[in-house]
This record gives sequence, C-alpha cells and structure tokens, in this order.
Amino acid sequence: MTLDGTGDRPGPTHKASSASSFGAVRSDESARLCGRCFARNYAGETYCKMCGEPLPAEIAQLDESATRRLEAPAVRGCVTVHIDRDGSEIDLPIDADVMMVGRASVTDGVYPDLDLAPFDHGNFVSRRHAFIVRRHGSFIIEDLESTNGTSLNGAQRLVPHAPTPLRHGDKIMFGQTKVTFTTEAVPQD
Repeated sequence: MTLDGTGDRPGPTHKASSASSFGAVRSDESARLCGRCFARNYAGETYCKMCGEPLPAEIAQLDESATRRLEAPAVRGCVTVHIDRDGSEIDLPIDADVMMVGRASVTDGVYPDLDLAPFDHGNFVSRRHAFIVRRHGSFIIEDLESTNGTSLNGAQRLVPHAPTPLRHGDKIMFGQTKVTFTTEAVPQD
C-alpha cells in the first residue's frame, strides 16, 4: 500500500502492466486450433469460440508461413429466406469462409453469423444449427446435431457432422425455415 496523495489515507498500489505480459497470453505460440472449424482459440479456453467444440489439450505450434491467408475464392454465396406468410424473400449474403447458421439467443450468448430467428416463429431452428463453409471455390453444409434437422432438396436429411456439398439452387430446410442457396462468380479485376 502507498499513500494516496493526501498523506493520511493509504491507497491501493497499482502495478503497471507491460505489453509483454499481455502478449504472452494472446500470442500465436499459445493458440489452439479447433479440429472442426479451424478457428484460432487462445490458451485457457476449453471450447471453440466459433462452434463450441471441445478444444484439444495440446497447444498448436503455428508456423506463420504455413498458415498465411490465401487469396479469397472467386465465388460468393447467398441464402434466400422464403417467408411463407406473405411470399416475400430476403437475401442473406455468405461473406465469410465459415458461417454458423442458427437462432440468436442473448441469454445463452449465441450470435450466429446467419441469424434465422426473425424468420423462425416456432423456434424450430437450433441456436447452433449448421455450418456453411466455403472451401476452394465451392461450398459445403454441415448439420451440428440440430434438434429438428437440416434437409437438402426436400428429401435428404443431413447426417450430423457429415459435410455435404452445396450446389447453386439447392433448397435447404433449417427446421421449418425454407431457404434457397445460390452462388455467383466474383468479377476479377
């Protein structure tokens, strides 16, 4: 304890924090990669910040030359939500390599990249329902053990955690929410 400047009352001692103490906690040397979605998580975290998967016990030694970001693929995706009540449609762009589809929940701290809560009045979409992943210019979908399942093109219900290719024009049902998946080529400059 030190004096607080008035000379009569002791005040708390503040330890100056150094940048190096923070750097050790959040450095690349202490990163752990999720085995499912390949998100970078930091030491001390038990579950993946993206998909909730338990993280491996060992810390991955990252070689920056091997993990540098590659040029973005020349294709982009879009999910068109079909609203049954009035027949309208809303386009939701797929603008990241890994997009979690689900229903947002402030209480549970779940904020999916594609939030279908406004279109899911019966709560048939799970909070963490599915992933849509862009890899090498194509897309895959993976159901995350959702309660009401994910169906592709009306008949095929996806097996949980089995990546399934997505094609332009595919019809997807997340619970009872109907969407159409589309792709378009990105113009090259």
